[in-house]
Amino acid sequence: MNKPARVSLTFDDGLRCQFERALPILNQCGFPSTFFLIANTDPILTDGHDHPSWSKIDWNQNDIQLLKRIVQMGHEVGAHSVNHKKPQLDDDPKLEVEVSKRLIEDWLGVDVLSYCYPFCHITEPIKNAVITAGYKQARGGADATYYASQGSVDWFNVDCRLIEENGAENVDGWLQPDCWHVLMFHGIGTSDDGWLPIPVTEFTRQMAELAKHRDSGAVEVVTFKAGAERLRQLK
Repeated sequence: MNKPARVSLTFDDGLRCQFERALPILNQCGFPSTFFLIANTDPILTDGHDHPSWSKIDWNQNDIQLLKRIVQMGHEVGAHSVNHKKPQLDDDPKLEVEVSKRLIEDWLGVDVLSYCYPFCHITEPIKNAVITAGYKQARGGADATYYASQGSVDWFNVDCRLIEENGAENVDGWLQPDCWHVLMFHGIGTSDDGWLPIPVTEFTRQMAELAKHRDSGAVEVVTFKAGAERLRQLK
């Protein structure tokens, strides 16, 4: 008998729309998820690209209390650099990787073991900085690879599927028995909320379909950290 599929839902950039719109839906469905947060106090995502003013977590006291609560609820918080901007990512990989980890750990009082490369930009110096900083796993690009065995995984460049705004996503395509698949989301709402925004109605539909698969025993939804830990345990 095939084992269930395993899916991890990950959210980049610490956008406010993710906590205002996606989080209630995730909690209603009982889906633990991973939020990769930028460790600076700017209220707007300033990544060097021309786009609307996307509101993000700015680490005020209300943000810190919210994030502490969601960690207690079973969600994971990971790091997503300090500046999320080129050329800083290449100029000082150690700062972007190590300082983001330390700041988030100090703010929340939890271990931060997962990293997400901004823009899926990975070089050997950046990857080595992630390893040296003490992360256990890092999420990389978007080639939609499923991982069925421990031997196929680069733990510091775990692939994912980028969920885009265009059209209705085929949720059934996220599932393959006995495989781990990582999904990447950004904006939830409109183009005023974040990159590649998923309309709330579409996100709600996706999560409802995933919940039906979960309830049937076809899939287990886990955090990015938990998905990596489970796969490491395979013999």
